[in-house]
Amino acid sequence: MRIRIDKWLVVLAVIGLSTLSWWMPGEQGPITNLVSEPESRHVPDFYLTDFDLTTMNAAGRPRYYLQAKWMQHYVDDDTSQLLMPVLTVYRPGQPSWRVSAKRADVTTGGESLLLQDDVKMRRMAAEKRDALEVDTSVLKVIPAKQYAETDQPVTITADLGVTQAIGMRADLKQRYFQLLHQVRGVYADR
Repeated sequence: MRIRIDKWLVVLAVIGLSTLSWWMPGEQGPITNLVSEPESRHVPDFYLTDFDLTTMNAAGRPRYYLQAKWMQHYVDDDTSQLLMPVLTVYRPGQPSWRVSAKRADVTTGGESLLLQDDVKMRRMAAEKRDALEVDTSVLKVIPAKQYAETDQPVTITADLGVTQAIGMRADLKQRYFQLLHQVRGVYADR
């Protein structure tokens, strides 16, 4: 009979502990309150070195080409930072544009690039078209629209002369430049 009492004490202890373990979380609140959400911080989830990316158009031809020495991607807002980026925008039947800088920020989904520090935008020379170079400190480029803009000082150098202004909007597809303020230039006679 001694063995039976010990067995019942063990059974009662197990029932008591299980009841207590069921009751205690209810008193303290749901278990989800005990587990904290991961912090949403701006930390990189991956990086690349010496990478290049080619985007194609519907016909399978290169639309634009991006290369950089280094890229770091941030998962919290799907943005990237680039070092020494070079962007080439191709235009069917027209000279391509090449944009370079010391660094750039890429927006969510890669829609636009904000190039910074020693930005150079150059149109390659082609048949009946002279080379053209734009120098500025900051330039926003939307490659899919072949559009670029800045509110900073710009210097445009071409075979005909040099033009300086504050602010610029450039539609590369239509070959249209709008200089916004304080435009002045020095031009050579041909």
